[in-house]
Amino acid sequence: MMPNPITKLLAVAGVCLLGPGLLAQQPVAVGKGSYAAFPPPGLVMDKQKNTDRVQETEKRKLYLVKDDGRPIPSNKWYQNLLFQPFGTGLWAMPHKVDATKEGLEVFFPTAFSGDGTRSLAEFPLVIAGNNFQPQDSRVKEWTDWTVAFRLFESESRYMDVTLGEGMPAVWIEFAGVQPVLALGGQGGKGSRSKTPAGFFDLAGKPVTLPVTGDALGLTHAGRAYGVFAPDGTRFERSLEGVSVVFSGKSAFLVICPLPASQDMAFFHRHAFAVPRDTRVAWNYDREGGTITTTWKIITEPLKGGSRGVIQGWLPHHWRENLAPLDLSGPAYATIRGRLKCATGTEFTLRYPFFGVLPNLPPAPALEGERVKTLLARHFADPRKNLGGDTYWGGKDLQRHAQAAFIAGQTKDPSHAAVVAKLRADMEDWLTYSPGEKEKFFAWYPRRKGLVGFRVAYGSEHFTDTHFHQGYFVYSAGLLCQLQPDFAATYGEMARLLAKNYANYDRQDQRFPFFRTFDLWRGHSFADGNGFPDGNNQESTGEAVNSWAGMILLGEALGDPELTAAGVMGYAFESRANLEYWFDPHGDIFPPAYRHKACGMIWCHSIVWGTWFTASPAWIYGIQWLPSGPHAAFYDRDRSFIKKTYAEMVRELEAFEAREAARQSNYAAKPATIKSLGGELGSYHLGFLMHADAAGVVAELDKLWADPADKVARDPWMLNIDYQARALSGLGRVDWNCHSSSPTALVYVNETRQTRTGVAWNPTAQPRTVKFFAGPRLLRQFEAPPYSITSVPLPP
Repeated sequence: MMPNPITKLLAVAGVCLLGPGLLAQQPVAVGKGSYAAFPPPGLVMDKQKNTDRVQETEKRKLYLVKDDGRPIPSNKWYQNLLFQPFGTGLWAMPHKVDATKEGLEVFFPTAFSGDGTRSLAEFPLVIAGNNFQPQDSRVKEWTDWTVAFRLFESESRYMDVTLGEGMPAVWIEFAGVQPVLALGGQGGKGSRSKTPAGFFDLAGKPVTLPVTGDALGLTHAGRAYGVFAPDGTRFERSLEGVSVVFSGKSAFLVICPLPASQDMAFFHRHAFAVPRDTRVAWNYDREGGTITTTWKIITEPLKGGSRGVIQGWLPHHWRENLAPLDLSGPAYATIRGRLKCATGTEFTLRYPFFGVLPNLPPAPALEGERVKTLLARHFADPRKNLGGDTYWGGKDLQRHAQAAFIAGQTKDPSHAAVVAKLRADMEDWLTYSPGEKEKFFAWYPRRKGLVGFRVAYGSEHFTDTHFHQGYFVYSAGLLCQLQPDFAATYGEMARLLAKNYANYDRQDQRFPFFRTFDLWRGHSFADGNGFPDGNNQESTGEAVNSWAGMILLGEALGDPELTAAGVMGYAFESRANLEYWFDPHGDIFPPAYRHKACGMIWCHSIVWGTWFTASPAWIYGIQWLPSGPHAAFYDRDRSFIKKTYAEMVRELEAFEAREAARQSNYAAKPATIKSLGGELGSYHLGFLMHADAAGVVAELDKLWADPADKVARDPWMLNIDYQARALSGLGRVDWNCHSSSPTALVYVNETRQTRTGVAWNPTAQPRTVKFFAGPRLLRQFEAPPYSITSVPLPP
C-alpha cells in the first residue's frame, strides 16, 4: 500500500503554502515508483504577473463554511461556488441559481437562444431578506449529486441553500433572516422586472395576497413557481415584493420551477424533504454483461409528509435503461433533452456492457512489410524523445504502447526496442528524482491531488486531468501484459493516477470522489477552476479513453473494484458522448441549432467549435480520438458512422469554401484524408474503421501507393492500418453478444457470416472466458496468460 500523504506530509503542507523553496523536496515512494512530496517551485510561472501558477492554485482562497481537510472537489458544475465570493452559474437543471450580494436569483429557463445553442436564463425569482447583506457564499457540503452552501452575513444571519442535479427545487433554510421574494429583470444581477406577478393556490386557481398557509404559487414572465413553507406562513405584499412571515421557529422556503401551475399539488406532496446526502453505488455483473447503478437519496423532512424527492433523469439515463423506473412525474425541456421526473429516495439504472479491448489480434492479410517499416521508422529508435508534458507525453506513451503490442503480435524484430523505450519513459514519469524538471508527478498537499510536470493546457489547476492521465493509465494497463513485472513494481503508482481523476473508493480520502466525472450528468467536466456560468468538456473521446484505461489496468492488476468503476464510467460517458455531442435520435439539440454535432458542451449550452479551431474536421475529430476498439460504441447504430461522416464532409467543404471566400490568399482544401494529414486523418479513419474497415484499408493502400505520400506513413497510422486490417476479417462488433470478461468482444462478419470472440488476458493465469448471445452460452474457452486470443463462435 502507498504511504498516506495526508499524515506523512502534514508538516510539508504548511511549509509548502508559505514557500516550498524553504523545504528540501523529497520523493514519496509508491512501490518502485514515486512522486514529489509537493510541487517544486518556479516550474509554471506567469511571466506577466510574475507569479507561480502552481502556488496560485494551492494558495487560492476557498469559500467554505468549514475547511476540515477533506479533498476539495475540482472540475464540478458548481466549481465557481468554491472559488468566488458569490458563486454563479449553478446550473442544477432544470434551473440555474446565482448567489448575489442580496440573496439568491433562481432562474427557470423556458426558451433557447435564437441559434439554439444556449438555455436562456432570464427573469429570475429573487429570494432576498429584510436588511440582509451577505458577505459571500460558502460551500457547506457536497455529495454525489448535490451541493449545499451558505449565504453568510454573520453567525446569526444567513441562508443555507441546497441544490441537487435534476431535482427541480431549491431548498433554503433561514437563520435570523425574514425572506422577501422579488421579481428579477431579464438579465437578473440585481435588476427588477416591471411586470407584476400572479399568484395561485394548490389547485392552480388564482389568489390575491395576503395568503396564509404552507404554499403559494407564483407566475411571472411566462414562468410558474411553487413556493413552499412551514404551516401558518403569511405571504403579503411589501415595497420590495412579497414578504414572507413565518409563524414559528421553523424557517424555510422551497422554490420549485413548475412545468405548469396545475402541477402545484404534485410538488406540494414532495417538496418538503431536503436531500442531505446522495450516494451512487454500482455493480458489474460479468456473466450477465450488465452494469447496475443504485442512486440513493438520504432526506430530512422540513415538515411532516413524504421523504421522497422529485428526481429528474436525462436521455442518457432513461434511453437504454433496463431496470424499472417510473417516469410518470413532470418533465422539462432542457439543453440536454427531455428531463423526465420520478419520485422517491432510491432508483436503479441498468445498462448492457459489451466489453473493451486494448487492440486486436493480427489479420491474416496483414501488410507485414508496412508494419515493419512504420515500426522501424517511428518507434524503434531508443534516442527518440517522447513528449515531456502530461498531454503530449501521455499521447506518445499510448501510441508507443500500441506499437509495442503490434510489434509483439507480429513478432517484429523491433519488439524488444519498442517495449524498452515504452518502459523507460513510463518509469521516468512514475518516478521522481529531486531536481528534475519534467516527466514526474507532484502532490498538491492542500488540494489533494497529483499533477504531472511539465504541465499543459492548464493541468496545473487540474484542468483536463482525465484526458492527460487517462493516457498513462491505459498505457500502464497494456505494459502490464507486455512486461508482467511492471504490475508488481509500478502498478500501484499507475492505480494512483486512476484514482487521481476517478477516485472510486469513498474510504480513500487522499483524493476527491470522482474528481472529473459528474455522476448524474454522465460525462466528465474538463476545467479545474470552473467559470462564472458553469463548466465544460470538449474531447469526449479522451474522456471515454480514460475509463477504458481503468478497465485495462484493473484487469491487469487483478483489482475488480478498479475494473468495475471503469465499466461504470465507460457505460455512462460513452452514452453521454453520443447523446449530447451527436444527438443521434434527433431529440437533444434545440430545433434552431443548425448542426448535427457539437465540439463542446457547457452546463447550459452547446458549442459549434473547439478551444483551438473552428474547422469541422477537428470539431468532429476531437471526439474520435484516440482510436481503438474501445470506441466501437459509435457503431451500435449501424447507420450512425456513415451518416455522421457524410455530415462532417458536408460541413468541412462548406467551411473551406467560406474560408476561401474570406481570405484572398486561401485555397479551399478538399475534405479528404490526405488533406487532413497523418494525425487528424488517423482519427477520422479510426472512426470509420468500426463500420467500414475495408474502405479504410483501401484508403491507406491508395495513399501508400504514392512513394511521396507522408500521410499513410505517419506514425499515427500504424495503429489504424493494423486494426483496420484486423477488422476487415473480424467484421463489426456484435451487439447481441457479450462475454464474462470485461476485456473481450464478439465480432460478426456479415459478409462471410462468421462470428468471432476476442479476449485479452493480461494476467499470469489462464482465464476462463464465456461468450453469450443473450442468455445463450456460445462457447467457453481458456484464454492463455498475457495474450490476446480469437476463437470462432457459432452463428
